[in-house]
Amino acid sequence: MLGQRHGWPVPVGGAGQLTAALVRRLEARGGTLRLGTPVSQVMVRDGRGRGVRPAEGEPLLAARAVLADVPAPALYGGLVGWDHLPARLREDIRRFHWDHATLKVDWALSRPIPWAAPEAAHGGTVHIADSVDHLTRHSADLTTGVLPEHPAAVLGQMTTADPTRSPAGTESAWAYVHVPRGIPPAVLRGTMADRLEASVERVAPGFRDTILDRRVLAPTDLERLDRGLVGGALNGGTAAPHQQLFFRPVPGTGRPDTPVAGLFLASSSAHPGGGVHGACGANAARAALRSQWPVVRHLRRAGAAFRTEPNPRERTRTWPSDQS
Repeated sequence: MLGQRHGWPVPVGGAGQLTAALVRRLEARGGTLRLGTPVSQVMVRDGRGRGVRPAEGEPLLAARAVLADVPAPALYGGLVGWDHLPARLREDIRRFHWDHATLKVDWALSRPIPWAAPEAAHGGTVHIADSVDHLTRHSADLTTGVLPEHPAAVLGQMTTADPTRSPAGTESAWAYVHVPRGIPPAVLRGTMADRLEASVERVAPGFRDTILDRRVLAPTDLERLDRGLVGGALNGGTAAPHQQLFFRPVPGTGRPDTPVAGLFLASSSAHPGGGVHGACGANAARAALRSQWPVVRHLRRAGAAFRTEPNPRERTRTWPSDQS
């Protein structure tokens, strides 16, 4: 809704410039970025996250907190073992619901897209769908596992939004479409990519004649490039009501806090979900800073003590031998 009301801003020079700006800010504050260092474990001692253990090299200790920018199923039962987590969480994560898979196509075009509707030529982001009925049919195909014949899509005109993206007079564009999970990648890279181009051609006659080159990314390709895009899911878990707000990522959460003190979920699996807004990480950072307040630390210790106190109804009873 914010995008529709205020526009969809894009970084000049490409999306990587947004990451570069964040890294500059981190380094200006004395932070260090370490790349190519997979983490195999979040170290937990006495119920608190103490740091992370890389796949190779020495452990990295945390002065204040650990912020995990990974999908919830990769954190719970993955980076943090089940022996450090409540038993109920295992069942909740087993029911974790991913969002639909995604097929993305990038195009290098010889000229701007020849839209039948002239107004579309000025939009950085264009949604392609004939009607609400069209969107309903597409959603039904996803639910029933059918490959959409006439896909609804989101398309970005990058040079229109930022002239530095390609040479003058040309266009750099992309589009993505949601697809059912489990479709073979070869089918998606061929049949589905062609159907996506046909959808654009239908509302922009002559579009295919402008294509100089294209790159097709199936769900498996997206996950290979970013392990957080599990099965080509862009949202870190479905955005349906049963997994939003205080149900995200599992019922009763809705905050970046985790059952492990000093460990915070900073990925799109946390509220408010996927999007180029940084809200999940910002929420986790604020929660980590608040956790250092004396009153918050006192309440957490009290809560931990309460959770470890046996439930009177579950205490083991000792019976006299004649009643055993």
